[in-house]
Amino acid sequence: MQRKKEGGEEKEEKKRGGGGREIVIVVDDHTRSAPTEEMLDALTAEISEAGGEEYLRRVKVLVACGTHSAPSKEELRRILGKHYGRFPVEAHDCDADSLVFVGRTSRGTPVFLNATYVNAKMRGGVCVLTGDITLHYYAGFGGGRKSILPGIAGRETIRRNHALLVHENARTANLDGNPVHEDMCEAAAMPLAKPDFVLNTVSDASGNLVAAFAGECDEVFKRGAAVARELFVKRIREKYDILVVSAGGFPKDRNLYLATKAIEHCKRAVADGGSLILVAECRDGVGDAVFEDWMNKYKTAEAVESAVKTNFVLGGHKAFYLRSTMRRIRICVVSSLDAEMLENWGIQPYESVQSAVECELNLMLRHKEKMEEEEEGERKKEEREQREKRAGEN
Repeated sequence: MQRKKEGGEEKEEKKRGGGGREIVIVVDDHTRSAPTEEMLDALTAEISEAGGEEYLRRVKVLVACGTHSAPSKEELRRILGKHYGRFPVEAHDCDADSLVFVGRTSRGTPVFLNATYVNAKMRGGVCVLTGDITLHYYAGFGGGRKSILPGIAGRETIRRNHALLVHENARTANLDGNPVHEDMCEAAAMPLAKPDFVLNTVSDASGNLVAAFAGECDEVFKRGAAVARELFVKRIREKYDILVVSAGGFPKDRNLYLATKAIEHCKRAVADGGSLILVAECRDGVGDAVFEDWMNKYKTAEAVESAVKTNFVLGGHKAFYLRSTMRRIRICVVSSLDAEMLENWGIQPYESVQSAVECELNLMLRHKEKMEEEEEGERKKEEREQREKRAGEN
């Protein structure tokens, strides 16, 4: 494990700053698989060392839900582990009347944030972000600034930021010139948004902790993203005709809205005209009404792109990405979703991975045979035309 530790003076300053002030710890929600319990172990040990039970009584946990629904009690138990019931917990509501306006980014995004967090900042409290750093299909990487925007931001703030995703640089593992990432960074750097301390982890595909970084937000994110890039970004010599992709199991495949992230992460590895087979249970269905409505309403990539640019609505961006991908490759899904609905969208449903691979392989072989027959026909046609031309000349 890699860890960035605070210097002695910075740590002593945190000790002095904790007395009588709130300590707000922001954690990932139920759609993420961050090792939140372990991070709270480390943080509460530090807080206890600094001020004992008196400081621990000032801790409040804020769940960064973004636009997601609040986690259930069972989901909170899974997130917090032994810390469930130990501290007051608030699930962020992006539509709350109490949201506080803290500024506007250079791209015009109005930044509204959770009142508990902002009020703690205004009263001199300590605000801590936790989370994991992994690939993100239009912010480049998750973690760091994403705990602020979208994590504890208002719906309009998130909507305006996510509308930037149509830019060509807003893609998986890319931060250079990425307007979504840059807008998030600006929001997280505002005086009433900037966290006092950040603890982020990087885990492998099996959930094993690989690295942890703590300290200032930008530095933590920069170092964590470098590890995540090394871990998850792979170079291939040639693209695949058929690629089987897992969304990562529960909770990453709890619905199609979340599971489609796996398509975005892997689609560039599929050859033009090839097949990507997504394996995702989707026990909670599609997962977003706007996403489902846009997939029903907009049948082409051009139509949904126009809708995103003229009237962006959260959820519609999923339809934009999916339709754009379907322009180039064939999408298949092994899930519990309604087969008729998927077929109406132009997606091929399957009941098992085996049947999906067998059918897609047969389809690919038939397509190649057809292409070979057409090429052979063209070759024979050219030869015939050449013979006729020579006969005419004689």
